[in-house]
Order: sequence, then structure tokens, then C-alpha cells
Amino acid sequence: MKRLIISDISEIITEKVKQMGFQIIRTIHYKNNYDNIESTHADMQALRVGDDIFLIKSNDYLNRQIISCFNGKAFFTKDEILDFSYPQCVKLNVAIVGKNAIGNFKYSDPNLLEYLQKNDYNMINVNQGYSKCSVCVVSENAIITSDSGIAKSAEKNNIDVLKISPGNIQLCEKYGGFIGGASFLKSRSELVFFGNIDTHPDSKNIRDFCQSHEVKVINLTNEKLLDIGGVVSFR
Repeated sequence: MKRLIISDISEIITEKVKQMGFQIIRTIHYKNNYDNIESTHADMQALRVGDDIFLIKSNDYLNRQIISCFNGKAFFTKDEILDFSYPQCVKLNVAIVGKNAIGNFKYSDPNLLEYLQKNDYNMINVNQGYSKCSVCVVSENAIITSDSGIAKSAEKNNIDVLKISPGNIQLCEKYGGFIGGASFLKSRSELVFFGNIDTHPDSKNIRDFCQSHEVKVINLTNEKLLDIGGVVSFR
């Protein structure tokens, strides 16, 4: 059975994901950042790279849940991360697109950087610290993003990019969300959106782009897109 690491931001979305046949593993709330919604995001607390997974060293609860059922190798951040203020929160916020890794490596975890280098990932350095949040992975060679810097850098590395307009994705009352945090690849041919992609002004371009890569769009609800921090999936 496939498993998903996911936040509890939306019970409706969580139930919808369960109905798709996934076993749910909840992220945790960091006590010193309980009012910071991003601290619950899966893309802040774990990162799957190929068959392996990276976890926050200090996250004992989540680590036990994952290691008990994970078939690959589990690696940990060099340091314990208790403060989820920026840039501590983006230690694992790197977008993996095939054998490409997109991130602001100035803030990435040293153990993750070493792993990516040893395993011959093409490391694309960008200014955006929230790289994983900002990248919707469509295939091993295609992404959707509203971040101009990521778009330009990805294109230079022969990744097919759909650049969309920023905004139109919910996160919380204070801030807007990102397309990467509002989506995940269910399979090589199915891209799930947390909400309805047709509420986005670039929905036609998004649908056409996905179709060109033989990827079907799945709307999880009829509401506006919601950035829940994406998911981390594994078997």
C-alpha cells in the first residue's frame, strides 16, 4: 500500500486522499511554532529522493512512524531542527525532478547536499528557499511554477517549464500559497490538485501542459486551490 506523509490542515482533503487508497502518516506540530502553519507542512519535515528518504533528526514521532514501514534507506539532517523560522524550515525544501535537484543550497542540509552529490544529481541552485513548495512536478522532465528564477534556471537545464501567474492559491489569512504545495503526483500519469485547478486563471494552460506530458489532472475538491505543504509519498 502506498503511504503519504501529510499535514492535518484540511480534514476534507485528508479523507479524500484516504479514499484514493493511501495510508496516512500525519506530520507533527512544532510546539514553539504552533501558530506557524508552515511548520506542519510535509515538504518541511521530510523529502523523498529516489528510493530513499530524508527526515529531520529531532522529529522522533514522525521518524518512528516512517522507519517502521519504509523499505528504502532513511537519512537524517545533520542538526536537530526545533526552530521553524526561515531559513531553518527549508533544510529539506528541495524539489526533486528526475535526476535534477532544485533548491537554495545555501540553506539546505549538509547531509542532503552530500547525498545529492554522491548520487550524481544535477544540482540547480536558485534564490527561492521554498523551492519544493514552488514546484509542481509533472514528470521527470517537466514542472509548473510561478517563480521566475526557478523557471529560468530549470529551462537552462533542459527541463520543460510552464510558468504561471503568482497568487490564486490559499495558504492562510496572511499569506498566499504555492502550486507545489497544492499538488502531488499520484502516479506517473496522474497529477492531483488540492482543490479545483479550474479556479486558477491559468487552468487551461495547466491542463494543456499536463496533457502534452500524458498526465491526467485530478481535482480533489471543487474549492480554490489550497497549499497544504504537499505530500511525501512512498510504499
